[in-house]
Amino acid sequence: MKRLLPFLSILVIASLACGLPAAQATQPSAADQPTEAGTSSPVENEAGDAVLYFTIGMHIEPMGETAQGFGSDKADYHTRQFFDKHVKDMRDLAQIIEAHGGRMTIQAQSPFTTVAIESGETVLADLAARGHEIALHFHEDAHLGKNSASLSVQQWCDVMKEEIGYIMQASGVADVSYWSGGNLYPSLYEAAECAGLEANSDWKNPNTQTTDMSLTGVTPWRPAGGTDGTDFTFFTQNDPNGAIVFLPEGQYDKTDFAASRRSDDAGGDEAYFEYLKESFYASLEAAQPGQVNVFHFTVHPGEFRGDPNDPFGVIERFLTEVVDPLVASGDVQWMTLSEMADAYAEQ
Repeated sequence: MKRLLPFLSILVIASLACGLPAAQATQPSAADQPTEAGTSSPVENEAGDAVLYFTIGMHIEPMGETAQGFGSDKADYHTRQFFDKHVKDMRDLAQIIEAHGGRMTIQAQSPFTTVAIESGETVLADLAARGHEIALHFHEDAHLGKNSASLSVQQWCDVMKEEIGYIMQASGVADVSYWSGGNLYPSLYEAAECAGLEANSDWKNPNTQTTDMSLTGVTPWRPAGGTDGTDFTFFTQNDPNGAIVFLPEGQYDKTDFAASRRSDDAGGDEAYFEYLKESFYASLEAAQPGQVNVFHFTVHPGEFRGDPNDPFGVIERFLTEVVDPLVASGDVQWMTLSEMADAYAEQ
């Protein structure tokens, strides 16, 4: 990218003084990723270079008994102090992101949604009113039980619709089109289409906490089918008529990128965000003019709060030092996950 090269040259010089690594391109070109057939309209900045769409996703986990009666013995959203703490985290992080001109895609499920409804907590509605996307995060065992893979498409569809209904009631939004989760159900996309969903991302094998490298990159596609976590033949095959747009998370170069953020062995928050920076620059290098190019990372309420005197400081620094300059230059643009999928569908 012509506009990026001078910027990265400056960054290399600056890195010698402050220890920041220069940009790296560690993955194949986005042209190697599945693409949708047909002509595409240009998606470029004023210099004609490619633009990378960016956001931060937030997963709200099913902590406590869900609306379907399944539960866990871990932290519980039915405990008001715990629920209120995560609500505050959501508001605080949203305020930081808004200050940088961005909006999140917040992915919720019960019991968070049902507790919000019962208690009158308006956090989801408030964030939706400020432009954040409210979407579905679906832990299948928490809503369908331990034998979820053996259930019918209609059973999956019905429960996904039920969870979407709670999201709508808690947030006031009239449409939920994006979801994450349910990754090992081969008929997932049939169930999602039945439930009215249109976009998906954040594929990770819940058993191994890894992501198959065939699902990384910057170019979305429409999968011809789901996966059992072993066979990705249909998942990686683009179907121009497919109902669901899959959004890869970016040009990551290791299978455990999604899980490493919670690993002290990987170096903690600072090391994780150094890796995010490298992956972000690699994604920018892989982006193609005239195509929809995407990158995002995921957080959870209460995550990345290593310094109690500077909550979410590592995210603030990433946005200030890495994202803001590229937004200002026109090489990066904030966009929610559903907006990315819409842009791809419209090209």
